[in-house]
Amino acid sequence: MRKRSLAALCTATALGVVLAIPTAALAADPHPSGFKAWTDGTRIHLDFGSAPLPKHLKAQIRKAGSSTPVATVTSFESTPDEDPCSPSCEDDTDPETGIRSAPLRLADLGTYSVDVVYDGTLSEPIVHKDKTTLTYGLIPRVTALTVVGRPDVEHRTVTIKADAVGRDPRNDTEQPLPNGKLILDTAGASTPLFTDAAGHIETPFTFTGAEKNEASSGTGVRVTLRPENEQANSPLGQSRDIHTTQGPASRITLDTAKVSAPDGSKAPVSGRLTFKGADGTMKPAPAGTWVQSRNGGRTQTGEDGRFTAQIPVDGRISGLVTLTGSAWLASSYATVAVDPSTSAGFHGGLTTTVTQDRKVSLTGRLSAYDLPAPAKLKVLVEFQRSGSSEWITKATREGAAPAGDSTRAVTAALPYPGPGYWRMRYVGTPEIPAGPAGMSSLAARVNTAIPEFNAAPEPVKAGRPITVTGKLTHTRYSNETTWSGYGNQPVRIYFRATGTTTWAAAGTTTTAADGTFKKAFTATKDGTWQARYDQAAYDHFAATSREDLVDVQ
Repeated sequence: MRKRSLAALCTATALGVVLAIPTAALAADPHPSGFKAWTDGTRIHLDFGSAPLPKHLKAQIRKAGSSTPVATVTSFESTPDEDPCSPSCEDDTDPETGIRSAPLRLADLGTYSVDVVYDGTLSEPIVHKDKTTLTYGLIPRVTALTVVGRPDVEHRTVTIKADAVGRDPRNDTEQPLPNGKLILDTAGASTPLFTDAAGHIETPFTFTGAEKNEASSGTGVRVTLRPENEQANSPLGQSRDIHTTQGPASRITLDTAKVSAPDGSKAPVSGRLTFKGADGTMKPAPAGTWVQSRNGGRTQTGEDGRFTAQIPVDGRISGLVTLTGSAWLASSYATVAVDPSTSAGFHGGLTTTVTQDRKVSLTGRLSAYDLPAPAKLKVLVEFQRSGSSEWITKATREGAAPAGDSTRAVTAALPYPGPGYWRMRYVGTPEIPAGPAGMSSLAARVNTAIPEFNAAPEPVKAGRPITVTGKLTHTRYSNETTWSGYGNQPVRIYFRATGTTTWAAAGTTTTAADGTFKKAFTATKDGTWQARYDQAAYDHFAATSREDLVDVQ
């Protein structure tokens, strides 16, 4: 039994497993959730997230298959933030937390294993064996790129000429890159190319003819030649704009003049994209050419130029199929009539009004199509609070629709539930499917309040001055819990004589920058004073203060 336990311990050690041996306190990895480690050919990168770096951190580098380190890295620097102004220069919500080594200087090129070692909670070594791999080799760089030829849609083959060198990371010297793998990027495709023994490439290359126009000026395609493990915008690669001869007129021929489907759905329409060749005949567009329908997404042509697009059914708005942005063909389009089958839906959005006294008025237009007989259509009025994904039903409306086609207004007046979005949605039935819902933009106003209000002195002798003071405050759309003074706003003061029920406007004052206001009157009779913000700005609610009774002697 003892031998089996010892064997298990040896196996666990070989696999890099950290074993906790019972002591007065249990040892532990201070980073139980792990960390990231990677290399870029010359540096080791580590990222422990927002946690503090472990003590006595080091990276040991071993040749693959060897247990003896050839180098140990103990010094790291913070990784520069490649985009410090994302999302903004004032508030970078995703700061860089990684660290990296200096460029490594090893004796030999080759493949190495990297172990990461640091102190555990009891200062015992924590070893993460084979945490990452370092491929230490020549670093490719494209030094020249030339594209010979000016292609057109019928003659798409050019000659790619390029030169590349490899930088030796041991001493930073460069030499021609023999038999190196490079990647040629065009719009939507990546093709491997290989240098010869002298680091040179000269090879024919044929474009697909489906590339989009990416030239910085004029019409053409962009080609980028880069090292295999680099991004397209890497400084180690090179790019060229290849101007194409965009002349042939294109034509979209649809198989039908009309499509029919329920409102709010999509109807397929097939067709063929062709262009006029140099010999005057119409030829199919290159396979893979993108064709787009209005609000219906994109599709690609087949070998014979044929395609099937999806046409959104939005009432009777005609469908549109277009070819735009091609580097090879002139733009063209075709339209198709749309006939909604039996269905009903909202079009044009909702007209939404939020009044200063916290009422919401909604109006939408419900269109019904091809009803076989008169029917009652049930509509839900729903609300989605800002920041939430849940729709809550606030009201139900039901109205009669005649046979055939019709459009009627659906209205609702409801209490204001807070900032958010509204929609009207016909629920649909198996016989009359539901079309699109009517949506509103953000419907909101800013909360206001008069938390401070006083009429003084109290009591007061008739004929003496009485002064009304208070403060008008408001929140923000994005923060309904923080209040601040609301300046430069009109506040009206009302008075109701004792024994009466009618309020009379006594005067108007304007708030100071901090929201405070003051207004003096002459005391004449007993009564109650009140301040009201009832001429609210278009985006604010009205507010009313407490009542203050003053005894006039």
